[in-house]
Amino acid sequence: MRQTHIQDRMREHIDEIEFHPPRNRQFLLDWMDNISIDWPISRRRWYHTEIPIWYSEDEQFIVVPPSGTYVQPWKEHPPLESRVLERESREDIGSYEEMKNSLGEIRGEEKVFDTWMDSSNSNLFVSGYLNHPEVFEKAFPTALRPQGKEIVRTWLYYTLLKSTLLLDKPGFQHVWIDGLGMDPWGRKMSKSLGNGIDADSVLECGAGGRTGSWKVKGPSGSVSLKANKIGSECFRLWKACEAQVGDDFHINPEEIEAKYFGVLTKLFNVARFASQFDMPEVEPTNAFPVEDRWIRSEFSATMKIVESSWQNLDIYSATQALKTFGTGILPSHWLEMAKTRLYDGDLHAAWTIHTVLKDFLAAFSPVCPFFCHHISMTLYGESSVDVDQFPAQGSVDQQLNNLTPDVEAFNSEVWKTKKEQGLSLNAEIEGVAVPDSLEEFKGTLTRMHKLL
Repeated sequence: MRQTHIQDRMREHIDEIEFHPPRNRQFLLDWMDNISIDWPISRRRWYHTEIPIWYSEDEQFIVVPPSGTYVQPWKEHPPLESRVLERESREDIGSYEEMKNSLGEIRGEEKVFDTWMDSSNSNLFVSGYLNHPEVFEKAFPTALRPQGKEIVRTWLYYTLLKSTLLLDKPGFQHVWIDGLGMDPWGRKMSKSLGNGIDADSVLECGAGGRTGSWKVKGPSGSVSLKANKIGSECFRLWKACEAQVGDDFHINPEEIEAKYFGVLTKLFNVARFASQFDMPEVEPTNAFPVEDRWIRSEFSATMKIVESSWQNLDIYSATQALKTFGTGILPSHWLEMAKTRLYDGDLHAAWTIHTVLKDFLAAFSPVCPFFCHHISMTLYGESSVDVDQFPAQGSVDQQLNNLTPDVEAFNSEVWKTKKEQGLSLNAEIEGVAVPDSLEEFKGTLTRMHKLL
């Protein structure tokens, strides 16, 4: 297949594509700089997609099957409705049924296509090319190509080549090029080194009480790794949080469990706590206490970051923002402030926890869909996975948000003081005063910490 003549046009199309991260565009351009021959699309292998043609005895004509028909020409005869083409001009000169006696003894092709010959159709296929023209008109160039950087020179390049040759268009609107999974010694995990970890064993870790154990080969020995609970949700959360797109990342099941299973546990406990209180049917009309206005403002600020990050395909920033809020100020600070009010049936506190949790699950569901689906169906009778638009948020009260560091610092100092005095966190304490900067929070902080 010719490719050397089209490189300049491909570069024009590549300039129209947004790369994530932008620096990884250079992998593609560097590969294109070294292309000096056309693409040999046939291979002599025992497997892969057969090249669907037969040759006439004098090899002046070829027989091709009808569109959409899969054949194995090395052992099958041409099916009905096959056509005969003049080999040099590619001119269709008639049906195989009418001409087969004049072709002599035909010979089926024994070679197969290069792996990337049909893989490079992937963006065309998902966009409806040839099968759904009305969809294709709207869906092409395809929205996103996510892939690893090690196959930029093959999958990405050949897909873009084919899009240019067939349609003279960029193949994608966005190209997402991620980094490589590394072993404990910082080497790329690969079959040749034998240092990989089977993904299924990580996803199944914890299912039915099964634990996981792995032995990873190193340059001078091996290391044994063990984990008790990971699963698909924890694994996805780890990948979303562990590295910016494009950066290489270490794969260690022990670290995945240690860092991220606890995150899901904490979020689950927040939901379980919220399940004790009914969600009010309508939002209370009278003024919300300052702590409720504060956490709703903090959540709105978080969700603005999340929405912008999702729009820019920045999974890392979106997930980090949600993790920080959902395991930080929400359970550690606001819930401690509002706990007594919740137990007393306060409608403002109940409305706050449920509206925040419900919208949190919707924003978090792209990362942990099963986790969010289960909780949202259990609590609200509808799945967060089915939400078709980003949750609308209220305004951000920047003056309240500016007090967040002071709130966190004060709470931490009181808890530290109680611990040093051998008091439980629920015990009353003397000699602690709310700082002037938190005057608006004085009542709620006094109740929360039982200040005397």
